[in-house]
Amino acid sequence: MSNGARHGLGVLVGVVVTPIIAACLMYGANKLGMSVRTFRFEGGDRWLGAAVILVAAVLTGLLAGSRLSPVASLVPGVVYSLIGALWIVSPRWTFSNTGRDVLPSELDRGYLLLGPYGIFLLLGIALLVASVAPSRWKASSATGAGPRFGGTPPPAPMGPPPMHGAQPPMGAHQPHQPPQAPPGPGQSPPWQGAPQYGQPPAQQGTANPPPPPSGPPAAPAAPAPPADDRPESSPRGGSNDDNPGEWTQVYGGNRPQ
Repeated sequence: MSNGARHGLGVLVGVVVTPIIAACLMYGANKLGMSVRTFRFEGGDRWLGAAVILVAAVLTGLLAGSRLSPVASLVPGVVYSLIGALWIVSPRWTFSNTGRDVLPSELDRGYLLLGPYGIFLLLGIALLVASVAPSRWKASSATGAGPRFGGTPPPAPMGPPPMHGAQPPMGAHQPHQPPQAPPGPGQSPPWQGAPQYGQPPAQQGTANPPPPPSGPPAAPAAPAPPADDRPESSPRGGSNDDNPGEWTQVYGGNRPQ
């Protein structure tokens, strides 16, 4: 529904509902006032008056709702505010010229109860305030608003760009590829891709291991003892008196013949 048709329907609803709400209020106020004045609290007048006032309250709440055009509440708001303002500005003229010759007796008594006490002025101002909300004057959209930029963007690819023929990095758009046949024996799976960034390709198959050693390793040779640790030569034959001393042997003294 266009915005103009919506406001036109609101004018029609306001014109129809304005006298209905006023009649329910005046009739209900007359019935409730009569039960109080005559002290007939057990009769059906007060229940009837309360039910009619409840209908008027429901209609007023529907007019102030956000689903209807604000014109629907603007029309009764202006009418009730004018009537209430007349009772405030010129009560004598309003009492003599409004209600008595226009309304029936049951509605006229209710009108004389509500008008002087400002009930119409209160109801009219409330409807006017409900009509000036900016959100009610905007056209209602049939569908909800979509995302501003067409949804959440995909995550950016992580890492450096792949080499030619390699798989795209994680987060990049994956093109649709037809199903591939399983790899044959000795072939790498297709999802491994080509090696990247100068790494050597994996060797297919198992290489021959080096032959084991033929025997246990040879023990290392013991180092030669130093000259100071060599054992002294055993003395030659003869007694200790015949052998020269150590200093004599060193400096070429008396050598044995």
